[in-house]
Amino acid sequence: MFTECYCTQFRRSANALTSIYDEALRPAGLKITQLTLLRGLDRLKEATYNEVAAELSLDKTTISRNLKLLIEAGWVQTSSEGDARYKRASLTDEGRHVLRDAEPYWLTAQTQIEKELRQYLNGPAQAVLLQALETLQHVGN
Repeated sequence: MFTECYCTQFRRSANALTSIYDEALRPAGLKITQLTLLRGLDRLKEATYNEVAAELSLDKTTISRNLKLLIEAGWVQTSSEGDARYKRASLTDEGRHVLRDAEPYWLTAQTQIEKELRQYLNGPAQAVLLQALETLQHVGN
């Protein structure tokens, strides 16, 4: 159903994208939310929960809840060096292994999205779309 509301359209699109990535990642035993956290930690190497939240543009409560699941799975480890407020998270060797194993499944979803959007992503249009999405991420912060 069409609506001219950007928020509604983006939320519907985000839900559809999440479903595509989750389905593609199912053989790796991951959801896109988990993979996003693993990838973020891989980029950061080691980070506080606040730094992870800033990197992924998510609130700290969401990060804490999702990191807890990754810690329980053995993919992330934490250290607080005496002060729990500054707890630092990093990937374990198993977490890096899971991340690498998931890449082909992520690429399958990425390729599917690009195929569906090919008519809109010709040449510089892809860069423009990514730039527009990046800009929107910073508008609300």
